[in-house]
Formats: sequence, C-alpha cells, structure tokens
Amino acid sequence: MEELMGPGRGSYIWGRSVHNIRIERLWVDYTSGIGHKWVDFFFELELYYGLCHDNPAHIWLIHHLFLHQINEEVQGWADAWNSHKMRLEGERRKSPRDMFTFGLLEQGPRGLSQALLAQEDDVYSHIDDFGIDWEAQTNPRLIQHFTQHNEQLWRPEDPFATFTTPDTMAEVIVDPPEGPFTNAEVHELDQLLRNIVDVSSQEMGVRKLVWQEALAICSSFYGE
Repeated sequence: MEELMGPGRGSYIWGRSVHNIRIERLWVDYTSGIGHKWVDFFFELELYYGLCHDNPAHIWLIHHLFLHQINEEVQGWADAWNSHKMRLEGERRKSPRDMFTFGLLEQGPRGLSQALLAQEDDVYSHIDDFGIDWEAQTNPRLIQHFTQHNEQLWRPEDPFATFTTPDTMAEVIVDPPEGPFTNAEVHELDQLLRNIVDVSSQEMGVRKLVWQEALAICSSFYGE
C-alpha cells in the first residue's frame, strides 16, 4: 500500500497485531463520524478559547461539560452502525445486529456469561486463528517489520520458545480528574450556565459558547 499509494498517507496501519483487519474499517467509520468532530472542537478551544490541556481544572471542566454529550453521541452512532446493512460474500446483506441475533439462534448463546461455562462443542476450535490476515503472513516485508517492532513477544533467553497468548492484556486506566469545587459550587455553576446558554444544544458553535461562559463563571468564583 505504501508503494502503491505513496508514503505519509496512512494507507497501511503499521502495528503489532495481525488480528485487527476486521476492526480497522469500523475504526475509520467511527473516526469520520464522531472522532474528527470532537478533536477539531477541542483544538479550536485550545487555539482560540483559552483551553489549556495541561491545566487539571480545565480538563475537569471539559469532562463536566461535554463527557455526557460525547457518550450520548457515541451510543447513537453505535446504534446506527449496528443497524446498517453490510455486504457479505455469498450471503444476503445483513446488519451487525442481524448477524448477532441470528448467530444466537443458529449457534446458541455467546457472551461473558456463556464463556464461564464449559463448551465442548465450541464453534471456534482454533480461536488463535480467528481474524488473522493470512496474506500478510506471507509478506516478508510485513513480517520483518512485525518482528523488529515487537521484540517483547519473544523470549531472547529461550530461542525455542513459542508465543501463544500474552500473560496480560493491554489496558489503559484513566482516572477521572478531580474537580476544584464543592458540590454546591458545581450546582451553582450549572444553574448559572443554564440561564445564559443552551447547554443541551448539539451545535458545535453553541458548545463553544458553553465553554466560554463556563470558564468565565469558574473564574468569577475566584474573584477574577
């Protein structure tokens, strides 16, 4: 892809996993549908409206004002995506929700609760094979890149060791920012803000006003 389309265009997503091919298109759709809008919004707040991403109080205010709106939009996007029809080779078009529902009828219940029970007739008898891009496995250039940038997968002290499943899975723990105000002050902030601007608006221009007014109110609490 790099040779065909040219470097620096993101034509190929380099990385450690060969199991990601099925999810990459979903990530592209999500970014274009939701992610870019909010990234651009926060960049504008930094450039023109006083947001400082190194200031914990500013990060708390961003969470307080917009986190629930982001979550609502993400849930709405996910519901729409789960209902859209997908082209399937050799089958009629189905939505992800259809595939899940009919999969339950055809294959039986699946999920965390079912995973706790022993399943002798597990349909994925070779779960380690699921989602692997076998074409990429035969590309020497990709394999060389993979081994060079994933040395942690191999045990140099044992050249005969094989890798199956990592001891621990990747995890990112993000602690919520601590707010500078008491509950009463937060309630007052919300009341004052609702009297000035429509805090429920989905227009990004109005949301900029929400940030500006909220920042001014917070500063007024300190007599500035």
